[in-house]
Amino acid sequence: MALCVRRLVLAATLAAVVALLPCTSSAPLVRAAGVGDFTAAQRTNTLAVLQAFGRAIPDLGRKWMGADFCSWEFIECDRTGVFVSVIGAPYAGTLPEMPVDVDYTTVMIKHLDFSEMGLGLSGTLPASWSNLQLLSSVTFSGNNVSGTLPASWRLLTRLTELNVRDCVNVSGSLPPEWGSMGSVQWLTVSGVQLTGSLPPEWSEMASLKMLDMGAARNISGTLPADWKSMKSLLYLYVDESLISGTLPAEWSSMAAVKDISFKGAALTGPLPIQWSSIKTLRRVYLTNTRITGTLPSSWKDLTGVEHLYLQGTKLSGTLPPEWISMSSLAHLLLTNSLVSGTLPPQWSAMRKLRFLSLQGTRVSGSLPPEWCSMVLLENLQLSSTELSGTLPTEWSTMSPVKVMALSRTKISGALPAEWSALRSLEQLQLSGTQISGSLPPEWSGMPNAEILELQNCDLSGSLPPEWAAMPRLRLVTLRGNHFCGCVPDSWAQKVSLEVNIEDEHKGRDCSTDRVCPTTAAPQPPTTKPPTTTTTKPPTTTTTKPPTTTTAEPPTTTTTTTSEPSTTTTEVPSEPTTTASPTATPTSAPETECEVDGCEVCEGDSAARCARCGADYFLTDEKMCRVNRDGGVVAVSIGAAAAAVVCMAVLLSVGLAA
Repeated sequence: MALCVRRLVLAATLAAVVALLPCTSSAPLVRAAGVGDFTAAQRTNTLAVLQAFGRAIPDLGRKWMGADFCSWEFIECDRTGVFVSVIGAPYAGTLPEMPVDVDYTTVMIKHLDFSEMGLGLSGTLPASWSNLQLLSSVTFSGNNVSGTLPASWRLLTRLTELNVRDCVNVSGSLPPEWGSMGSVQWLTVSGVQLTGSLPPEWSEMASLKMLDMGAARNISGTLPADWKSMKSLLYLYVDESLISGTLPAEWSSMAAVKDISFKGAALTGPLPIQWSSIKTLRRVYLTNTRITGTLPSSWKDLTGVEHLYLQGTKLSGTLPPEWISMSSLAHLLLTNSLVSGTLPPQWSAMRKLRFLSLQGTRVSGSLPPEWCSMVLLENLQLSSTELSGTLPTEWSTMSPVKVMALSRTKISGALPAEWSALRSLEQLQLSGTQISGSLPPEWSGMPNAEILELQNCDLSGSLPPEWAAMPRLRLVTLRGNHFCGCVPDSWAQKVSLEVNIEDEHKGRDCSTDRVCPTTAAPQPPTTKPPTTTTTKPPTTTTTKPPTTTTAEPPTTTTTTTSEPSTTTTEVPSEPTTTASPTATPTSAPETECEVDGCEVCEGDSAARCARCGADYFLTDEKMCRVNRDGGVVAVSIGAAAAAVVCMAVLLSVGLAA
């Protein structure tokens, strides 16, 4: 962000310069035709100073010949002064001291830019430059200059911009004397080796609009409360510093500030509730600080805030529903903080939210279906949280979503087929969840899907060949699930697609070793039965209690037939109503055909049987009789009564047949 601001500042400066150039209208020309627009004293003294630069940088000296300095390379003139811009020139040399025999009141140099000249330009920042009384802009970014920031530059009363960015050999402290530089608007000292603290005296910089210290790793001390009087300050960037203490509540009187950034600082204490009155605030960056306390509900009044970066802090408490009033909020990052509680359904009113990250927090509860109203949301990061519940089908209307991360949560249920409507989705991360069911073939309609992370879930079934139709799909991770069958040929033929799955789904024998159960027609299921039924209850009824099942069934709703000894009453292998004869399963083919792991009455409901058949191998009634398999599971009282009627009807039909 700081870089973007700096570029905007540079663009604004260049635009200002361009505005001074001549145009084709009938208005008077701003650009001077030459040195003739200056007085003799201005020409003489300006030439003397420029020749000092030529001597210090020999390559310039060879180009700057004669007295018409307005015609020299790297120099522009207008009626207000001289602009020197030696940007990126591969010249070696130093920054010269100013000559002593010059009347600096007549030196017309306004702009000096020696940026991006690399290691060639060295030397210290000359204190004597304080004599350049008309100087309004100085830039040395990206050079090998060294030394300290001269305190004498406080005399540059017309200086509006100073940029020594990425001059890594510049050191020392911020001169308190610079507080008297009442004209300075843009001050960039990022990427230098400054030490010391932020001078309270700088509160007198009444015109300062931007202070960019970038990665000020050696700046320490506290934030001066006196800076509250910086009424013109727009942008404040002091990142990666050793600054400690709290955020000054007094700064709420900064009437113009838009950006505040103290990323990586040692700041502690809470977010000041008083800052809710800073109506101009747009971006707050407090990433990886030691800020504590809760999210102030009063910040709801920050209706202009667009970016709020609070990741890596010690903030705790819940997410304030009141923040729905932050109508401009586009980025909210609370990653790896200590916030907890549920996701407020009210946040669905944040219609401008584009990036929300709660990854690594303690939030819990379900995913609010109401969030489908976040019509601009592009990036949702909720991984490594305590969230549970299912994936809301309503979220299929969140069409701008590009990244959705829900890995390492307790999310369960099926993958909604409706999510095929997420046309902008590029990455979906659901690894390490409890998602079950099969992969929806409908998702082949996701035209922008690139990465689908589904490893270590509870998914099953076959791999849909239709997914090969996703034109941009390049990575699918499926390890740690319960899939059957092979990787489809249509996937294998997609050269750009990487499929991360167990090798047995890729081998030559996967079609036989990993065969999928086929789902037969609803009446009756016809898939191959299991070869063994060792876990079934006894096949004879000679040991059953003589009492009928008209008595109350076991209190448990479902009883696993593979462990009959765990029930309080032995589960009968078939209904034994008073009208039912005592017989082996072969004499009652209409009874339930219980198979391993599937406790569904085949004769009772074809639909339920078909659903069971999707997950297990079912046998038809004939195979039930062959395998002497005729178990029934324990049911509730109401279900048991219905089963008695159901089986009586089935028995009569079977006898009639």
